[in-house]
Amino acid sequence: MTKPRQAPSQTPSLRAAGMRQTPQREAILRVLQSADRPLTVDEIWSAMDQQRSGVPTVYRNLERFVQEGWVESLFGQDQVMRFVRCHSTHHHHHLSCEQCGRMVEVDICGIEPSLAGMEQSSGFRITRHELHVFGICPDCQAAE
Repeated sequence: MTKPRQAPSQTPSLRAAGMRQTPQREAILRVLQSADRPLTVDEIWSAMDQQRSGVPTVYRNLERFVQEGWVESLFGQDQVMRFVRCHSTHHHHHLSCEQCGRMVEVDICGIEPSLAGMEQSSGFRITRHELHVFGICPDCQAAE
């Protein structure tokens, strides 16, 4: 079961989650908060200012941030895992631009009726779903 998400405008409480408040953890969250698209671990590591740590440390912290609901992990069209600090605190989906990589969140979810049909026909009890849609953003369309 997914934990309720904390509003991204608030700084996550590392201490309340049982973690030490380190410059590396703060830097990871700061990089993700300022990004307009999902970032790979290498991109996050490269964007961290002087609080650089090893790449494995970035992976471990991202894993924990995902568990806490502060960050979401998404597979890109290239099947590379990327991480994003979402602005929604509730169920949402993502639209990604195939040209510039910019991502936006959408609160519209019209697939619940289909999921109910899938449950009925399969016998599964669906507990969650993810939807990641790809297209061309308005800025890239205007530039064409």
